[in-house]
Amino acid sequence: MERISIAESLLKIGAVALSLNPPFTWVSGIKSPIYCDNRLFISYVEERRKVVDAFVEKIKKSGLSFDIVAGTATSAIPFAAWISEKLSLPMVYVRAKKKEHGKGKAVEGRLNKGDRVIVIEDLISTGKSSVQVVKNLKEEGSKVVGVFSIFSYQFEKAYHNFASVGLEYISLENISSLLDHAVKTGYLSKKDADIINKFREDPENWYSKFFKGEQ
Repeated sequence: MERISIAESLLKIGAVALSLNPPFTWVSGIKSPIYCDNRLFISYVEERRKVVDAFVEKIKKSGLSFDIVAGTATSAIPFAAWISEKLSLPMVYVRAKKKEHGKGKAVEGRLNKGDRVIVIEDLISTGKSSVQVVKNLKEEGSKVVGVFSIFSYQFEKAYHNFASVGLEYISLENISSLLDHAVKTGYLSKKDADIINKFREDPENWYSKFFKGEQ
């Protein structure tokens, strides 16, 4: 039997929600037709297993050689734990910002100089926080060889931010693949999908372009 796609799982449990008008408002103030909350996966046993299996498959296909699985705090920590268990490898987790108390650490767990690390993210938008995690790992003397996420918004900023640290990222699903699935299954019309797809090209001005003057 064909494996259910991650796109279907995202929509099924509501980890991704789509709304054209009214849109969702992000903390940054951006009006978005899509809202992603991958933390919901931890409450759905079968769906989270699919995500972990898909991660492991992508990681193995990448051909990357690594010693440690790192999860970004806090949303990706459980996924990194499940993946590291599947791969029988050690795990750490990493904050984008160092603690302001105690030892002021950004990395929790045992990390040795020279360790090769893959980073697990739940979501990549601009990539800013992911890149900071990469920098924090490098400060500890490790080498980040890859970044993997459940979902990405495919923003141009993300590609540029990752390029600044000499990396690309691999996502299980993104806006394009999710919308393709949504149209094929009748979840969305092709017209609405095309409008949502424009969001990734110009997220800051998308809403005013398509719904100017509407409440």
